[in-house]
Amino acid sequence: MGIRDWLSGRKRGPKIVGKSKGGSRLLKYGGAEFDAPRAGFVDDSIAIDREERERIYEQTFGPMGTVTHELVPLVPHIDVYEFAPTERRPFFTFVTGGMSDLPMHTPPELGPAVRRIELVFYAAEDKTEYADVLRRLAHFAHECQTWIHFGHTMPNGTPPEPFFGTTHLDNLFFMPSIVSPDATLGERLAWRNEPVNLVWCVPITTAECNLKLERGSDALYDLFDEHQHPFIFSGDRASYV
Repeated sequence: MGIRDWLSGRKRGPKIVGKSKGGSRLLKYGGAEFDAPRAGFVDDSIAIDREERERIYEQTFGPMGTVTHELVPLVPHIDVYEFAPTERRPFFTFVTGGMSDLPMHTPPELGPAVRRIELVFYAAEDKTEYADVLRRLAHFAHECQTWIHFGHTMPNGTPPEPFFGTTHLDNLFFMPSIVSPDATLGERLAWRNEPVNLVWCVPITTAECNLKLERGSDALYDLFDEHQHPFIFSGDRASYV
């Protein structure tokens, strides 16, 4: 079962079931189904201005290339923007647009800084499946009444299936972007007092995911540093664990 199946099943989640040794919240997905996603459009009075978002995107990521529009009118409406390689950024950048039009179902104690995000993925090649996965993830957070943010992990189904034709990369790790100026998007794009943070989607292995759950995000960051993990996705790799 992959992300597409998770969405069609519309499972409620997650529940906080404890903390890892590293202090990370342990989340468990599952439970009863809930209503199907709403069709329609987000009220303009509460949505981020699209033209303003695209202006800031071009300032941040470079000249805009292909935009994969969502044909079915769902709430929120999720487009995926593709930015081609440039001299300054010699890689493809895929970014969602519209996920932040609605706040996620975040714990109230975390405040407004984590409620609105967009997803980013950096790749050496141009593949439509990258945009497809980002769109499904963006809808997953809203349809499942949950939230995605730095330090979270997600398996690609149960049991997890590899992403993008790889052999081992069957989970995702969500972390802050290490690319400048992407990492500071929230300083330029916001809805009222709620910044729109950029969350980077990083394919990882089940063993690496288990390490993060057992020892926290810092253990995974250390592992990335040890192996000089490239931020540009170029295909399959061996597990670092």
